[in-house]
Amino acid sequence: MKSEFVALAAAGKEVEWLRNLIHDIPLWPKLISSISIYCDSAATLAKAYSQMYNGKSRHLGVRHRMIRELIMNGVISVEFVRSQHNLADHLTKGLARELVHKSVI
Repeated sequence: MKSEFVALAAAGKEVEWLRNLIHDIPLWPKLISSISIYCDSAATLAKAYSQMYNGKSRHLGVRHRMIRELIMNGVISVEFVRSQHNLADHLTKGLARELVHKSVI
């Protein structure tokens, strides 16, 4: 769960940077809705939306506060997606033959 939480924080930083870049472009409509980040870990999702961080690792506490701030400001929304439907899993895990054919086609 720690690695997924660190990855969520990194994705949140990228979203915030892209949002600021779009905001700085002249003649761009300034209304930008929150960007959805899909996560297949229910524990990471619950920790992202929880009000308190009760862990002992300071580096995770800093990331938790950053993610909470991005969620509260409407920059990101973290949504659950099952592992079967998570497109990134096809790039990081070994797949059965049927899933390889399904992802290629």
